[in-house]
Amino acid sequence: MKLSCRIAALAGLSCALAGFASAAEPDRSGNLWSHWYVGAGIGPGFGAKYKLNGQSVTFSDSLQTDKSGLGAVNFVNAGITLSPNFLFGLSGSAVGQSGKVAGNDAQLRISNFLATLTWFPAEKGFFVRGGAGLSSILIDTGVSSERANGFGVLVGAGYVLPVARRHNVTFTVDYSLQSYNGSSTKPDNSQFGAAYLGYMYRR
Repeated sequence: MKLSCRIAALAGLSCALAGFASAAEPDRSGNLWSHWYVGAGIGPGFGAKYKLNGQSVTFSDSLQTDKSGLGAVNFVNAGITLSPNFLFGLSGSAVGQSGKVAGNDAQLRISNFLATLTWFPAEKGFFVRGGAGLSSILIDTGVSSERANGFGVLVGAGYVLPVARRHNVTFTVDYSLQSYNGSSTKPDNSQFGAAYLGYMYRR
C-alpha cells in the first residue's frame, strides 16, 4: 500500500474515532472501564531484518529492484486507564516493504499483536511503554510464500500532545523483537523499529 493511501486511511480512521468518541456520553461513575483510550499511527520503519539459516538479512537486501520505502503502521492502540500514570491495552502494528525479486512482485511484512503497559511519569506528556504477545512474518518472493508465527516483545517511548478536550496528537518510537520456530525456509527471529505520528482519544 502506497504511503499516500496509508495517510488517507489513517486520516479517515482518526476522524471516525474522533466522531465516535465525541458522541459518547461521559460516564461519571468512576468505573474502571469508563476510562479508556483509542488511537492509531503511521510513519517510517527502520532496521527491519530477519535471521534465516544463520544469516541476518535486511528487508532491503531481500528485494532486488523497484523497492518501496519501509513503512510502518500502528493500526490499533486501545485499552483502559488503570490510573493517571498507567494505561493497559492492546497494540497492533506492522512494518512492510515491497519490490521485485527476479522480476516477480515481492513483499515482506512483520506484524505484532501485543498487550502493552504505558507509563506516564508526570501523568501526561512523555511516556514509555513495553509489550509482549503474538507476532508473525511474511516473506513472499512472488514465486513462493512463507509465513511464520511466534512471540514478540516491544519497548518504546513517546509524547502525547493535547490539541482539544480528550483529543491528542502522539509521537512514538518503538523497537520490537520477534522469535519463531525456524526451519530451512522460515526465519528464526526478526526485529524492526518504527516512528509513528498518530492520534489518541483518551477518556
